[in-house]
Amino acid sequence: MISNPSKYSIVIAPSQTGIDYVDHLKDELNEAIGWYNSRNSKAHITISEFTADEDELVKMMAQLKEIASYENPIHLNFEGVSNYVNGAVFLKPDEVTKIEAGSLMRRIQKKLNIKNAYHSKEPHISIGRKLSEENVQIALKMFTEAKLDFNCNHLVLRKFNPLKKQYDFFSDDFKFVGAEPKPATQQSLF
Repeated sequence: MISNPSKYSIVIAPSQTGIDYVDHLKDELNEAIGWYNSRNSKAHITISEFTADEDELVKMMAQLKEIASYENPIHLNFEGVSNYVNGAVFLKPDEVTKIEAGSLMRRIQKKLNIKNAYHSKEPHISIGRKLSEENVQIALKMFTEAKLDFNCNHLVLRKFNPLKKQYDFFSDDFKFVGAEPKPATQQSLF
């Protein structure tokens, strides 16, 4: 039986307190400018987005669980907001977070080796996307004092919900436990 592929994303998610804080920022922006893209998306840092059928997903989840087990928890800190030219406004990582989270993202992307995946390049937590230039300026002025920090100790897998047109929580069974990677198999000459 062949299943149709579904869309998934691997993300770093803050604690519930952090998710609630970003929801509050999104509520404030909604009051100021009305509805906008990413309005209902829960706070996250995208690592990769991909499609997979059920068999591929089972293999990928086992691989992701193993990859995550070798990682150590890290503390992430976001201060203020910035924007991209495409109209995205986001919580901006400080320099240490930019380096450490960026490095974590690249390690996971490289080790997972998913074909036809979109890989995020820079860690950020979106507040809004596809905003007009005027609304970008409003958001940048509103959130200059925004701050969020949290301990990242696991990854989250989300599944795209076509009815809601956004990703829903799927699994967070990818804990960072700092396990020692298995040594490479040694080839014997005899």
